[in-house]
Amino acid sequence: MGGPFVILVRLVLREIPENLRSIAAMAVLSAIATAALLALVEAASKAVQAGGAGPRLLLMFVITVLLFGVTHNYVLITASQDVERLIHRLRIGVFDAVRGTDLPTIERLGRAALEGALTQSTQTLAASLPLLVVATQQGLMLVFLAVYLAWLSPVACLLAFGFAAIAVATRLARMRILGRDMNNASKAEDAVFEGLTDLLDGFKEVRLSRARAAALRRDLVGRSAEARRINTAMKAKWGWEFALLQAMFFVLIGLMVFAVPLFTQSFHLVVVPAVTTALFIVGPVGTLAHVVPMLAQTENALDTIETMRQRLAATSTDEPRDGSGPAVAAPSSIALRDAGFSYRDADGRPLFAVGPLTVEFRAGEIAFVTGGNGSGKSTMLRLLTGLVPLETGTLCADGVPIDGSRRPNYRDHISAVFSDFHLSRRLLGIEALDGERAGALIERMGMADKVALRDGAFTTVALSAGQRKRLALIVAELEDKRIIVLDEWAADQDPHFRRAFYEELLPDLKARGKMVICVTHDDRWFHVADRVHHMNEGRFEEAKA
Repeated sequence: MGGPFVILVRLVLREIPENLRSIAAMAVLSAIATAALLALVEAASKAVQAGGAGPRLLLMFVITVLLFGVTHNYVLITASQDVERLIHRLRIGVFDAVRGTDLPTIERLGRAALEGALTQSTQTLAASLPLLVVATQQGLMLVFLAVYLAWLSPVACLLAFGFAAIAVATRLARMRILGRDMNNASKAEDAVFEGLTDLLDGFKEVRLSRARAAALRRDLVGRSAEARRINTAMKAKWGWEFALLQAMFFVLIGLMVFAVPLFTQSFHLVVVPAVTTALFIVGPVGTLAHVVPMLAQTENALDTIETMRQRLAATSTDEPRDGSGPAVAAPSSIALRDAGFSYRDADGRPLFAVGPLTVEFRAGEIAFVTGGNGSGKSTMLRLLTGLVPLETGTLCADGVPIDGSRRPNYRDHISAVFSDFHLSRRLLGIEALDGERAGALIERMGMADKVALRDGAFTTVALSAGQRKRLALIVAELEDKRIIVLDEWAADQDPHFRRAFYEELLPDLKARGKMVICVTHDDRWFHVADRVHHMNEGRFEEAKA
């Protein structure tokens, strides 16, 4: 499998190989420039002692500084661009994997896991990868500084880098302890957040009970005090760690000045450049000590994204994503023939099954689907709209079976407002938006005083559930597809709009040749429907007239 560094290298080589050679070359030049600056400082100091540094050394110094600035800047900017391109590709890979899977898989994986892969993990990579590039550059710098220091004094080089290795090892060992403290601090902050959620989400209940409000305040005070105690202790340790690391490098300088001369008699000739070089290694070593623990975070983030992508790819459907499947004309009828589907647990055991389902819907008709909670209405709609592949039976349009290659084009003829619908403020997928018709629909839905369309988007969707359903129906009307599915649309409407829905909106859709499929419990308006299908325990009962 390989360690985190190996995983990272493989990913970089696979995803962003274009600029690796130029970045590596510039990083090497930057490191060489750093060592050259030290050599020039040493040469200039000797020249000053001899009577003057001269313009040649000054010119070389300026050129070397410019070389360092240009190469260092190139590495940072190019690496940042490549990292963002890498993260973009990883995100798009997960997006495409989500598009290619089916609804049951998305529901089984859960929103939290998907959002974690798409947001938290990519944010971790965005924060850690540029620092890892910097750490790589600093590592190269240490190599050239080591060569230069070894040329000055092998004893000083061994002492400096040996002591630096001890300092880094101590830092990493202490970081593991601090990691546990950080985890405890995170849990304490989560506890405070949980209490705050109780306060905000339960604000009405808190306002109705002074005893509950007082108890919640005591709980929040206790949680906040515990978070303060843990965070204060952790930050004190961080301060101590920082001071300890700095003190260790001061000790290193002392050893260079006082200990190295005990082992080499000629060290006094190079003591100034050697000590200067030792000071130069403090920054890169500190950077490595800070960044090395991030390798584990980077590995976890990469593993989360790759695992999610593989899980999605493993359940990828046989549907084409580019619309290249066989064409499906706007159907005059759609049907389920002996269709069946089962919800299963993690071990594959069926929890609830629907079917066999045999039912037909026709254009220019209004069909109602009724049934109690848990009778299978929503699952039937998912099968009928092609959102969930059938386990058994057939989905047909105008008598033609709809297999995986046809499902995307078949779904393009369906607009739906499900009971758990999502309303986007932007009218996505409606290329030629008829602003006049949209305004008329908003007026007809009684929403003109609450919302408008501007630049292809609603001015707001922060409305009541019934009002948001009206906007969703407006979107479905603007899509102007042959089939329209409405799942409990009237449930959240006031009496006026409920009546208008059944007596005006539905007949109008029917008159325009739409295939209207409604899940409803409003038996007062069953007479509006051409067909009423009743479901019970996952099956259709005998249709009512």
